[in-house]
Amino acid sequence: MVASLQFVARRSAAAITSTATRASARQTLSATSLQREALSVASRGLSSVTQRRSSLAPTWSKNTQSTLRLRKEVRWNSGESGPVLRQWGFEDINASLPASTPSPSHTPVILIDVREPAELTGTGIIPNAINIPLASQPDALYLTPDEFETRFGFPKPSADTEQQIVFYCKAGVRARRGAVGSSGGRLGVYDGSWLDWERHGGKTERWDGDA
Repeated sequence: MVASLQFVARRSAAAITSTATRASARQTLSATSLQREALSVASRGLSSVTQRRSSLAPTWSKNTQSTLRLRKEVRWNSGESGPVLRQWGFEDINASLPASTPSPSHTPVILIDVREPAELTGTGIIPNAINIPLASQPDALYLTPDEFETRFGFPKPSADTEQQIVFYCKAGVRARRGAVGSSGGRLGVYDGSWLDWERHGGKTERWDGDA
């Protein structure tokens, strides 16, 4: 009888242990599944956020570039961060050139051609223009009058002169840069520059300087 009871007790204990083991295993599997599902949800959420950021990046970049361009244009035209530049056209330049019988009201301008000497050799220059090649002589406008005349062989255009100082190049870009970097005075830019002058059949002089 005692042996029988002991056998029944051992079987009951084994059954209980087996049940507990299976329950523990199910709990472990359930926890693992939950962890996998959580990781999957997190991964999908991160991917969604990354995609949204990627889709927004180009828009932000374009908007930022547009804003920067607008600010640059406002500064460029405001006159607060640089000299006020008069815009010159072909007729203005042509009328400013010395005439054989100048009128009392005629006021010649100082024309500054900022192209390189090698360019002038092939095209010539506008009559009476002086050459200050800013690409190869970037410090030219910052030299003292004595240093300038020693280097170029003619007096430095003075900011105190009553004459208009007009810059030109091939297409206007270098001319505007030179005028903006100049130290005051009555400044102007021939925006059409040499291409416009040539298109209108303006007078030219042969360049006799060093190429």
